Amino acid sequence: MGAWLGVGCAARVDGHRTVTPPAVSTAAPVPEAPAAAVAPAPAPEPAPAPDPEPASVAIAGPPAPAPASSDQRTVLFASPEDPEPPVRGGIAKALEGVSYIVGNEWSLDAFRPAIADLGGGYIGVGPDQAYLLIGWQRPQFAWLIDYDPKVMRVHAMYRAVLEHAETRAEFLAAFEREHADRISKVLARHEDPRLRRLYRNNRDMFRWRLRTVERNLQRRGIDGWLTDDATYAYVREMVLGDRVRPLRVDLNEAAGMAGIADAAHKLGVPIRVVYLSNAEEYWSAYAPQFKRNLDALPTDDRSVLLRTRLVWQVNRDYVYNAQPLANFRAWLAMPEVHTLEDIVGEKPAAEKDRVNFIMSDAPPPGASGD
Repeated sequence: MGAWLGVGCAARVDGHRTVTPPAVSTAAPVPEAPAAAVAPAPAPEPAPAPDPEPASVAIAGPPAPAPASSDQRTVLFASPEDPEPPVRGGIAKALEGVSYIVGNEWSLDAFRPAIADLGGGYIGVGPDQAYLLIGWQRPQFAWLIDYDPKVMRVHAMYRAVLEHAETRAEFLAAFEREHADRISKVLARHEDPRLRRLYRNNRDMFRWRLRTVERNLQRRGIDGWLTDDATYAYVREMVLGDRVRPLRVDLNEAAGMAGIADAAHKLGVPIRVVYLSNAEEYWSAYAPQFKRNLDALPTDDRSVLLRTRLVWQVNRDYVYNAQPLANFRAWLAMPEVHTLEDIVGEKPAAEKDRVNFIMSDAPPPGASGD
């Protein structure tokens, strides 16, 4: 399961290894973009009827760790958050300040071979991408970050539903119309009354996103938290065991990321995955604080950075780009490097009917091994 990515051809292109998997349809309708993966946001379309429930296949992999101890919870949840920014950015001026409560990256399984069973710690942006990535990485602790407080409420809503849903079938069913009143009552008991409103006003969009991801994984034969019972159980146990912390963090501010780095050091957990979505495409240049934030993280030689690059006009999806984190830091240390394009070049060509994945591991000019 999931080995399809290695079937494609590989070639060296400007120091970056491009892997082209077999053709995959990307014609699924696309909802609004996630907090750090902005694309033109078409109006939501009605969600198609769900496919029949497939037979579940348990996968081998590390089991979920025991619930966090009292001391671990204190460390994980005591670190500071950043203040909400006065303006939330966007690729286009018209998209500034927009809240993105569902993801629109449709081929995140392109990252699965690069992160499978890495363990360690996870840091990533966005409203729902983390649950897929955590299921594959199987970390010990995870920090779900975003600078939009509404995205934090999405994570709180998911936790409340996960508490209610012992199985993935129950979780997916929670967003179907026939269960809306029951789940609304569950959320009405939550200490934050906004969660019920978030669910009721956007249930169709949440359902659409989850069911579309489920169908895409089924079609490709990929296990994930929405298609495999063991993976769902891992993600659920991580969340309910207080090993996953959503928190408001701005990648270009100091407090939030410094707090995560300090917590990871105290927990003895190397950060093995940093997922940026396409945040780098928002920035005119890398901020010095962003570089300091990455340098402060405890990592090792297995740590990897994941990013996406918008190619909406080609396939209503993204190019999926992985880079060893040490390699990325080395590039950022070069004085002539200011933007993502300085590291990986102009946006790569994407093929419409393929999942487009690139591993960037070329050393910076003048570095050992160049």
